Amino acid sequence: NLDAYGILFKKYYKLLATQAFYILKDEMEAEDIVQLLFIEIWDRQLYLNINTSIKAYLQSAVYNRCLNAISKHNTAQKKLDQYQLFLNYKGSEAEVDHYHAVKVINEILREMPEQRSRAFNLVYLEDKKYKEAADEMGITINSVKTHLKLAMKSLRLKFVTKNNSPD
Repeated sequence: NLDAYGILFKKYYKLLATQAFYILKDEMEAEDIVQLLFIEIWDRQLYLNINTSIKAYLQSAVYNRCLNAISKHNTAQKKLDQYQLFLNYKGSEAEVDHYHAVKVINEILREMPEQRSRAFNLVYLEDKKYKEAADEMGITINSVKTHLKLAMKSLRLKFVTKNNSPD
């Protein structure tokens, strides 16, 4: 009977929402739990299986649903914490990789001929234009470009070799 169901809802909704709020400390979640309980009672015809007082049944059902919500929240929080630890680990791993890469690049630059290394430093590390680097080194722009091309080729070859070899 829909009218009886409406009376039941009006009679117990506030009591159950207050009980749920007391447990969850979240008004929206408390109201959602109570509303979903009433929907489930109607949809699944759970009222046919109630053998105790309706008030005791509803309070017990709300209490159990609140505990389940807390359990789900705690599980989600644990997963979030684990994911955060994973991200922190990956971040520190990336920092180590970056440090290692810089170390390898500096070693490779020290092994290059002086002009090649200087051209690389001026253009890529000091962010100078080809013309500025050529003027500073006393060579032509094409020579700077040639030195850079050879430096990049050397870096590519040696970086892969050194980066993959155990230290």
